[in-house]
Amino acid sequence: MNKQSLLNAGMLLPVIWLFSGMLLMRSGDKPMVGLVIIAIIASILSYGFTIAKQNLSTDKVLWIILATTGYALFSYHYHGLSSRELRALLTASLFLVFFPRHIINEKLLSLLIFIGSLITCSVAFYYGVALNLEREAWPINAIPQATISAVMGITAIVILFTDTGTIKHKILPFLTIVCSLGAVILSQTRGIWLGYSLSAAIIFIILNRKKLFKFKLLFTTVALLSITGFSLKPVISERIYETQQEIKNIQAGNLNTSIGLRLQMWLLSPYMIEEHELLGLGNTHVERLHELKNEGIASRSLFGFHPAHYHNQYIDRAIKNGLLGLFLLLALLIVPGYYTQDRSRTHRFIICGISLLYAIASLTDVPFNHSQTLLIYLIFVCMLNTRSETEESDAKTL
Repeated sequence: MNKQSLLNAGMLLPVIWLFSGMLLMRSGDKPMVGLVIIAIIASILSYGFTIAKQNLSTDKVLWIILATTGYALFSYHYHGLSSRELRALLTASLFLVFFPRHIINEKLLSLLIFIGSLITCSVAFYYGVALNLEREAWPINAIPQATISAVMGITAIVILFTDTGTIKHKILPFLTIVCSLGAVILSQTRGIWLGYSLSAAIIFIILNRKKLFKFKLLFTTVALLSITGFSLKPVISERIYETQQEIKNIQAGNLNTSIGLRLQMWLLSPYMIEEHELLGLGNTHVERLHELKNEGIASRSLFGFHPAHYHNQYIDRAIKNGLLGLFLLLALLIVPGYYTQDRSRTHRFIICGISLLYAIASLTDVPFNHSQTLLIYLIFVCMLNTRSETEESDAKTL
């Protein structure tokens, strides 16, 4: 291995960790700090500060990430912010400033998402099926795991149907889709089920309109996914039954269910952000909830639930970070897709697909609050917001 190959390996360490070690540990985001330091040193040794200057001057997605990180630093000192969220933002920002995007290609990406999906599927199967543990008893948070699994599945779908290579090149993304679907189903996370299904369906529709895939490949994929879903039918059926029972309870006036508590949080949001519209409440949202409980506006059951967040990323961001924080969140979701016009079609669909997945998942969860899912999103959409060397020629064909 020559010097440049060694330096490239050092720069890729955080990306490799994203799809391996981080998925095996509840605090798998913490080692990212050390790995990013190594990656930055490797980048400076290899390119000096040329890459940093180039990224800072041309990457508009990076500008949004840096603005979000700056506001997070302000919020942390002004009225409080999760230290894990702040660490993820700082880590991703520093890494993306110095990371040379050209060292990532579709071959490496296919390998990484396959490894990641295999890990998440194995973890979900081990704890959910082999040990038959409830999600709350898993040593790893099942919701971020499901979100990351869906990210890898969406990425694999795009690579599978936009890659013009041989069948051999399609094996890894094909297996990734199956593993990611298994992991998502076993997580029993309804919000991610919805986000994954809708995002995949929209991508299929767009690819069909652009005539970018063969129906034989589509039929084979759908057939195998159907078999995977059918084999996990008991898990799906149980979750559907639970949802039906919760809806019946809500119709009967009982809001002390999982869905019912979420409805209470969402209906309470106008009272929460009142007089704090611009900057939000930060960590003082707990005191505000206590005040509303004493005023009879918030129920005792909701207050006893002690919500760390409000199970809707948009509402949660408005409550804790105000309209300014909500604006930056929307920018993170919209800007990456907006600046993909001259990118390769593979990168374009991956970025838009992941942004769509997070936008839908944010309706019932807070993927930007979890450090693992936040790191995956920031690094993925910014890292891929560049031209693919192997697809530069078709960057403007769509």
